[in-house]
Amino acid sequence: MFVSVSEVQMRLSQLLNQVEQGEEIIITREGRMIARLSPMEQTKRCLSNHAQLRASQPLAKTSSVEILQNLRTEARY
Repeated sequence: MFVSVSEVQMRLSQLLNQVEQGEEIIITREGRMIARLSPMEQTKRCLSNHAQLRASQPLAKTSSVEILQNLRTEARY
C-alpha cells in the first residue's frame, strides 16, 4: 500500500494497526518513495538469516587483536 506523508500524519494509528496485521506500507512524498513500514517478523527473519550466514563462515586463524598488534609493531620499525 502506498501512502503520502500527509496521510500518514492523519492516520498513523490506523496504518500501524495494518502493519501489525502483516501489511507493508510505503510512504511517499511528492510521488517518490521515501520510507517503508513493515511488520517486525520480517526483521527477525533477516536477523536469523544473518546469524545463519555468520555460523556458516569458518573462524579466522588469527584474531583481529593479533592482527592489529602486528600492524602496530610493524609500523613502529
